[in-house]
Amino acid sequence: MNLITYFALFYSLFSTGPSGKITNDPTPVLECKSYNDATLKLTVYTGVEKEPEYPGGSPAWAQYINKNLIEANLDAAVDCHVKVKLIIDASGEIKKAVAIRNDAEVKEPNANEKEVVRIYLKSGTWVPGKCGGSNVAAEIVQSFTPCIK
Repeated sequence: MNLITYFALFYSLFSTGPSGKITNDPTPVLECKSYNDATLKLTVYTGVEKEPEYPGGSPAWAQYINKNLIEANLDAAVDCHVKVKLIIDASGEIKKAVAIRNDAEVKEPNANEKEVVRIYLKSGTWVPGKCGGSNVAAEIVQSFTPCIK
């Protein structure tokens, strides 16, 4: 085989869809992973093709934070690095926002965690996650540092 034959074979291996037919879509087909949240009565996806995002992306999110963060609610004496687990439904509504520490939901959040969760819950409708081209309820974890020590 010459170099062109190897390239053609290589290209055909990585450009076929699930049916084995050659496609023009370079997007890989991902298996979306999910679980059933009995409390929310939702199928929640933890692995999605496109994660939920704040409308307008990072620049709009930064602007929203600058406008809505209440610095008086923060405590620089405690850890300023906050992780939040969000469940955003297929219509973009935040169904759950909870601070997490050591991969567990926080039962008694500190001042910074409370403020960060408040910010998320007040943020309105998000662009929902996608799986198989459809909007789905998705769980994401985001880090947030609301104060500077």
